[in-house]
Amino acid sequence: MPLSTDTLTILREFKHRQENFLQERKLQNINDYVLLNLSSKRLTQSGIPLGQANMNTLIKKIAKIIGVNSSASKISMYTCRHTQATKLGNTPGMSYPWAASRLGHTVDMFMKTYVHVDQDRSQTMMDLLALSTSNTINK
Repeated sequence: MPLSTDTLTILREFKHRQENFLQERKLQNINDYVLLNLSSKRLTQSGIPLGQANMNTLIKKIAKIIGVNSSASKISMYTCRHTQATKLGNTPGMSYPWAASRLGHTVDMFMKTYVHVDQDRSQTMMDLLALSTSNTINK
C-alpha cells in the first residue's frame, strides 16, 4: 500500500531511534524490522516483530495522544485493516482482484468480508439515484 510522505518520515525516524536503542543495549535487529519487539531481550535477539496485542496497545496510545476516543470505537489492527479494505472496495476503478490479493484473500472473500457501504459515499449515491430517476421521469 502506498504510504504518505508524513508516514514514511515518521517510520524512518522511529527506525532510527530504534537502531540507537539497540546499539546502546548491544542488540541486533537481525530481520531489519521497523517494529521490532523490544519488550524483552530474548524477543529482541530472536528478531521477533511486535505482536498484534502490542500493536493494538500502541494504536490506543496514539489515538489518545491525537484525541481519538479509542474506547468508544474499539480501535485495533483489525479495525484499521477492515477500514482500509472497505475504502479499497469503494474506490472508483479499483481492481477487486488486486485489492483482494493485497489482503491475502480471494475476490469472493474480499467482497463478503470487507466491502461494505461506505457512509462517506452514501449521500453521493443517493443524489445520483435521484438525478437518474428525475431524468427518466422528465423524458
